[in-house]
Amino acid sequence: MTTIYLINNSLTMNNLSFPNQEALEQKREKRILSIEGEEESRKLANEKELQTVQFIYTSPFVMSIGTAKYLAKKLELDIAIRKELGERVLGNLGDKKIRMVTEIQENDFDYRLNGGESLNDVKKRMVHFVKQLLDKHPDKTIALFTHNVAITCLLSEWCSKGFNLDNRLILNYQEKAIIDGAWDGINIIELVFDGKELVSINRKK
Repeated sequence: MTTIYLINNSLTMNNLSFPNQEALEQKREKRILSIEGEEESRKLANEKELQTVQFIYTSPFVMSIGTAKYLAKKLELDIAIRKELGERVLGNLGDKKIRMVTEIQENDFDYRLNGGESLNDVKKRMVHFVKQLLDKHPDKTIALFTHNVAITCLLSEWCSKGFNLDNRLILNYQEKAIIDGAWDGINIIELVFDGKELVSINRKK
C-alpha cells in the first residue's frame, strides 16, 4: 500500500504590502505564514500519522515550504519542490474578485480567465503528478504540501460533487464529506492506494 498525505496551511499573513508593479502570481507565491501558521506547522511535525513519512514534496510557494520544514527537520528528510503542486494560476482578474472567480470555477471546472488555469487544468496536473509518485515510490508514505484548490481538484477525481447553502463546493467519498467548503488552519487528508487503485480517502485534520 502507498499512503499519500495531502497537507495545506491557510494561516498566512494578510497585512503585507507589495509594490504595485508586482504581478499577482508573484505576490501569492511569496505569501509567508503568520506566527500562528508557524506554530501550527511546528505542531504538525508531531502528528502521529506523519511519523512514517519517507518522502516530502512541496509546491514552490513559500507558505508550503514553510509548513513542510518542521516535519522535514524532525524526520531528517529532504524537501523536493515541484511546480505541479502549486496553487491554481488565476490569470488576469480584471475587475473580478478572487472569491467570485472561485465560485464560478467551482460550478464550471472548465472556466478559466485569460492566462489562468481552469480547475480541470489543475486536476489534470495534480492527478498526473500523483500517478508519477505511485510509480516512483510504491508501498511508501509520502507527504505533499500543497494548497486548498489544488487538493480539491485532485480529490474531484474520486469524489462526488455537491454544494452547501453558501454555494461552496462539497466533495463526498463513499457518502462521507471530505471537503465541505471550509479550509481553516492546517488540513491533512490521507489517500491510500493499492498499486494505482485508490482504496480510501480520510480527512485526518
